[in-house]
Amino acid sequence: MHSASHSRGLHAAVERRVVQGSLADQHGLAASWERCLTVHGLSPERMAKPPVLTAAEIKDRHAPLADLLALSQGELHRLFETLSPQDYVVMLSDAQGVALAFRSSDSVLDACSAAGVLPGSIWSEELQGTNGVGLCIQEQRPLSVVMHDHFATSLTGVSCTVAPIFGAAGHLAGVLDVTTLRASDRSSQAMALQLVAAAARRIENMYFARRNAAHAQLRFSRHGDFCDAAAEARLAFDGAGRILDATPAAQRLLVPHGESLLGQPLSQFPGLESWSRFVGEADTPVEFASGRFFFRVEEPRGRRATTTGATVARKKCDDDQRPTVSDIVGGDDEVLASVTIARRLVAHRVPIFLHGETGTGKSALARALHLDTGGLPERFVAINCAAIAPELIESELFGYRPGAFTGALRQGSRGRLLEADGGMLFLDEIGDMPLGLQTRLLQVLSEGEFVPVGAIQPVRVQFALVAASLHDLAQKVRTGHFREDLYFRLAGATVRLPALNRRTDRDALIQRMLAKAADEFGRARPTLQPTALRTLGAYAWPGNLRELQHVTRYAVAMAPDCSIGMEHLPPLAGVELNTTPSPSDSRRSLLESALKRSGWNVAGAAAELRISRATMHRQMRALNLSRPKKQD
Repeated sequence: MHSASHSRGLHAAVERRVVQGSLADQHGLAASWERCLTVHGLSPERMAKPPVLTAAEIKDRHAPLADLLALSQGELHRLFETLSPQDYVVMLSDAQGVALAFRSSDSVLDACSAAGVLPGSIWSEELQGTNGVGLCIQEQRPLSVVMHDHFATSLTGVSCTVAPIFGAAGHLAGVLDVTTLRASDRSSQAMALQLVAAAARRIENMYFARRNAAHAQLRFSRHGDFCDAAAEARLAFDGAGRILDATPAAQRLLVPHGESLLGQPLSQFPGLESWSRFVGEADTPVEFASGRFFFRVEEPRGRRATTTGATVARKKCDDDQRPTVSDIVGGDDEVLASVTIARRLVAHRVPIFLHGETGTGKSALARALHLDTGGLPERFVAINCAAIAPELIESELFGYRPGAFTGALRQGSRGRLLEADGGMLFLDEIGDMPLGLQTRLLQVLSEGEFVPVGAIQPVRVQFALVAASLHDLAQKVRTGHFREDLYFRLAGATVRLPALNRRTDRDALIQRMLAKAADEFGRARPTLQPTALRTLGAYAWPGNLRELQHVTRYAVAMAPDCSIGMEHLPPLAGVELNTTPSPSDSRRSLLESALKRSGWNVAGAAAELRISRATMHRQMRALNLSRPKKQD
């Protein structure tokens, strides 16, 4: 316990700082200092560094907040990229002040360690005195604690700006924090406060949407375009219109000083009596005491896709023989973690970026993510930016009005963006998109609208964006061939797909693909003879999963029984297969096997081999292959 004289001295120090104005303009700081003295029994000169949890303890803390931490990654990345040049550290703590997500540049790691600003560090007020995270937990509002505002003398060189993130029923879920160890002042922290508060609101609204995906949701915004989640309030309700959950912003808007919204019917609030008229609407504002707001009702995920439609979607996915999510993930824990995050982000239309070599499954993963999140097959739109002439990409993406340019179709074109409305747009090789179109794409992502070529009025559009490239986009940014702001919009949620020859689960993937091919052909599960197994295990797989799929389908088709040997493998790049039959013999056997399985139905065999019927007929003629005559 402190002596009475020591306690009086500390109280006097607090009073002097209030009189000097260092705490007077920050509501809550003086009260926090008072708690540090009288409740927590702390001394500014005797504060130890914050305790730091072990990796196992941090992992245990992660589990209850898995969704929140996953959904926050994009915003954490954008904040870090914006503020790291000023040596800021970005953290996301739980409601007890434990730093669970942490980003810093190498240049400040030593200073962070000296100040105790580390992953797993605990910043509660009772342990560390007045600090940004601890005060935010108490005050539950955005605020800054600048240098000498800190209670601990050891932290007077640090400035923190924080904002709360609320979870179910308005309970505090976490605190978003940016901290700098440079000398700072209130004006610079005021600028940081705007960024942090907006980022926290976006995370909060994504978290709300995720929690309430099974319920209808009402979104409020002062802007009819609903282009920025930071400007929104949200609530969820059941089929009877009774409120199940609400963000604090929605609570403040509807009942500023009243009881909780939970359990109350929407119809009791003036302007929301006929809330069903807001389904899909965004152009009918409602006047409230605090201003004019636009509303939009989003139905529960999957309601618009009927049971029949969902069944068709799944069947079409099953019929598509490209690698599935399971094929791509395999037994690779790193890929599984990335794909798990990608699923959550795609569900909330947060843009993601897939990076990997050709054939690693980028397109297949994008399509599977679309279907896994309730998307209809026809709303998945893919375009390869490298396969279209630069002068045609704009009209391909944005569409055009009749007569917009010489050679335009008489009826015009909707464009791929409108085709993807309500679904997913997959932009493969986005690094090859011209800079001018990158600017237009960024505008669509920010504003949710665009003007088709030759048109005057903008059209509204909403879709999930998945972009992909085998190139290093960061390098393209450095060379001026890719917009930095578009890169940051995508790269905050990056899923890296490793090359097949670098995966530790390669042998298991080979077996999985063989089994899949056998199921596809209606054959028993095959086994690999030892020599064939060693050959495939040692092969470099330059074509990655795409090549593996081809090789396994070929081997299963060529093997007359359930044992696959060297003679059943196709030619492999750089591998001498002495017992491989001639290409024409292999092709004849492959076609004949497919025709037999289809009852000599040429269209069915062509579909199985994924070639056109015309190609099938041409190859049959070249190989003198015809249906055997029936015996009398």
